[in-house]
Amino acid sequence: MTLELESDRLVIAALATLLVMLGAMMLGGSLGQILFSYTIIAFFGMYVLLGVKSTAERHGWRPFLITVVTVVGILAVVFSALWHFHHLNPTYTDPVYWLGFPRATAIVVYALWMPPALVLMFAYPYLFDDYIWDSKEIEKFDEMERTRATASATGGDD
Repeated sequence: MTLELESDRLVIAALATLLVMLGAMMLGGSLGQILFSYTIIAFFGMYVLLGVKSTAERHGWRPFLITVVTVVGILAVVFSALWHFHHLNPTYTDPVYWLGFPRATAIVVYALWMPPALVLMFAYPYLFDDYIWDSKEIEKFDEMERTRATASATGGDD
């Protein structure tokens, strides 16, 4: 198996990101933790783009890049807030509560989990018919359903 620079750019970028993450873990300390946090965000973005690569090559990268840049931007801001509040009170001796949780937990629950999930939750159905589901896949799905219905009607195993 060989990597081709032009067609495997995302795979090569993901491998480079993993090497940076490994270096950040070996570096340790605050700098290593911050570098690892932002590198994992980039890795998540590349993972999503790698998943939509064949679809994006048929239709264009623009809608997927907008979605990923939005999610990565949200994650970068939220991780910055987490690091900022961590450095204000690293021992958590007197935690400040937001919406019923300690501040860091509230940021994770309300800012780290929800906005990216909502962006992806609304982007996926919006992009599905135009970009993800194509006529070949519809034909495959219909054929599988016909085969399953025939097997079910004749008493065959599913």
